[in-house]
Amino acid sequence: MSTVEMPPNGPNPPLGPTPDLSLPGPRHHESNRIHYLDNMRAMAMLLGVFLHAALAYAEPSKIVWLATDPQSSVFVDASFSFIHLFRMGLFFLISGYFARLLIQRKGVKGFLWNRVVRIVLPFVVFYPFLLALLIAVIVFAVSYLSHPLGLIGFIAKQSKENAQAGQTQSWSTMHLWFLYYLILLAVLTVILSRFRLPRLDWLFRRPWLVALSPLVLLPGVLLGGIGISTPESFLPQLWPFLFYGIFYWTGWQYFGREDCLAGFRPWTWGIALVSFVLFVPYYWLLPKVDASIFETGALPTLSPGLTIVESVLTVYLSTLLTLLSLLIGQQYLSNRSPALRMMSDASYWIYLVHLPVVYFLQTILIETPLGLVPKLVLVNLGTFLFCMATYLVFVRYTPIGWMLNGKRSFP
Repeated sequence: MSTVEMPPNGPNPPLGPTPDLSLPGPRHHESNRIHYLDNMRAMAMLLGVFLHAALAYAEPSKIVWLATDPQSSVFVDASFSFIHLFRMGLFFLISGYFARLLIQRKGVKGFLWNRVVRIVLPFVVFYPFLLALLIAVIVFAVSYLSHPLGLIGFIAKQSKENAQAGQTQSWSTMHLWFLYYLILLAVLTVILSRFRLPRLDWLFRRPWLVALSPLVLLPGVLLGGIGISTPESFLPQLWPFLFYGIFYWTGWQYFGREDCLAGFRPWTWGIALVSFVLFVPYYWLLPKVDASIFETGALPTLSPGLTIVESVLTVYLSTLLTLLSLLIGQQYLSNRSPALRMMSDASYWIYLVHLPVVYFLQTILIETPLGLVPKLVLVNLGTFLFCMATYLVFVRYTPIGWMLNGKRSFP
């Protein structure tokens, strides 16, 4: 597991070598570490695997997923929506924290080199490989399923029409969009690091400003749309910078202010209660998609007034649940653990390669007589075991592992 020294409080931590934890890094063995941030980063990645595995059975969200299973559950859909509210915000916050730590310790050149090795190279190397696998799974699904539903049925229909018209599908970053935007944020970080920006200690000393701070996310939600879509286009969009970029910047500001989290600790259960209460109207107001989206190409919308209400609920839930995740992680994931260290090391690889495996398993289970719960368990377990096995055999002690996690020696 990647670990790092706890930086001292204050604006100018001492310089010295340290690994980067916005993505996995090499292991060190000093005693004073921030284990919980590393473990939370791994949790955010692994939750992505669960979300993708669950989407085939999420009613009504499954309609826009590649593998659409006849069985579905509103509870699965609600679980997906709940986790989706905070998972990537948490990830970008942690990335911003360690981006600042890395620049403080290794300078701008060291930061850039780290980003090239840890983010740019994995994106360039794995993108064509994963794209080929996903295309292969889609081709398999179209031929394997006797009655393809939802998106895969639409793709089967469109592929014939496009072939006749000589058209091709547009390219996207797929589930690697987070690497794409981390690259863009790294460039922006380097540019802004040339300027001496003011510290915002005054914000942390004014509770009423902290309470209003989630509203700065509102433009990002209004531009990106209700439900926090994934920006998979290669053409950069503004809204991810106004949403995930603010989480990244918050992590940047959190560096050196780690003790400020202690002030929220007595309110942990209160934050959890408020979050669950706010989630009820949030989920009830979510626009429900159906098969007409494939014909019209238009996403369902709310009235302007309800859109504002749903957007405000979104930004407060995203903020509260991210804060709650940090509080729980700091309390329960701060100790050293060989199992957590292994999961942290493997999580990057698992997330990179999981999607074709998830699609394949969901596809072959669609027409089986199994129930929803066994299918969901088999997809999650099968994906995890396959990805973990390939990590241990082909990645951990190989150049691929050195690229993703830093070089390590055999135990």
